[in-house]
Amino acid sequence: MSPRDVLKQELLSLVAELDEDTPTPADLPQIVGMIDRLSALSPIPDPINHLAAVAGSWTSVFASFGFGRAKGKMRHDDSTLGIQTFKAFAEIPIHVNDIIQEISVTPNAYNNVILFEPMDRSCQGLIIIHGNYEADTENPKRFRVVFHAAELRACNGVNDAALRAALELPEGCALKRDFKPAKLHSDVVYLDETTRINIGGMGGVYILERRAEPAFTL
Repeated sequence: MSPRDVLKQELLSLVAELDEDTPTPADLPQIVGMIDRLSALSPIPDPINHLAAVAGSWTSVFASFGFGRAKGKMRHDDSTLGIQTFKAFAEIPIHVNDIIQEISVTPNAYNNVILFEPMDRSCQGLIIIHGNYEADTENPKRFRVVFHAAELRACNGVNDAALRAALELPEGCALKRDFKPAKLHSDVVYLDETTRINIGGMGGVYILERRAEPAFTL
């Protein structure tokens, strides 16, 4: 194995061993240090010029959210609709099962997809945070992203009425809502065929792996 492959495997093994339900600030310096070393070895150092390599459906295997808060894996986490939708929906408790990011070349979609259940686990649904990106002309790693709408979508045989009922939303309420555009940026500091590492504009660190399953939104 090449030095890059050895380091990548060490990083992925480390995050796989973390307790996904426990904040892990003690692990962050080691993880960030490994990411810094791996970034210098990225086989695609200018992702903005290789959008086809960035495009697709990616699942998060590690996320540190910045501001001192970290999670081993951004899945199996209690949260609320408000937190996950830029407050487009009320602070209704939910359980997050997985978070996926989906990017396309044409159109320039940059969507976050949250797989979730109501707290009673009575059904399953998706939260789709719709966004678009532009290339940063001065930084070949940077995607400038604007998120603008949140959508709730029933899945796995559940219909919209059942999803509304499980979340105690009013009958007939809109399941897609625009919100004040959230303008952010994300730097893709490492990219190969199966792994992508992002550093967010607010200090978040995200390790993602390419999914084999079809995308939800592309």
